[in-house]
Amino acid sequence: MMNLQYIADKSGHTTAVQLQIPIEDWARLKQKYKEFEEEENAISVDIPDWQINLGRQELENIAKGNTELLDWNEAKKQFKF
Repeated sequence: MMNLQYIADKSGHTTAVQLQIPIEDWARLKQKYKEFEEEENAISVDIPDWQINLGRQELENIAKGNTELLDWNEAKKQFKF
């Protein structure tokens, strides 16, 4: 059974429709309509190796205690709005 949900803005105007489909039904739809699977695959994002390596290095620095971490509320104070 598919569940349909309307999404509205603050004024009550419908802005989108969200459809919840059981995964078995989704698999059948993808088999029948190949463009669904193509679209789903197109959504994936390739992260460049340099960015992955940078993230790993930062996690290593955090684990070693070489990076100062701030509480979110403290970090927000450093931004100027």
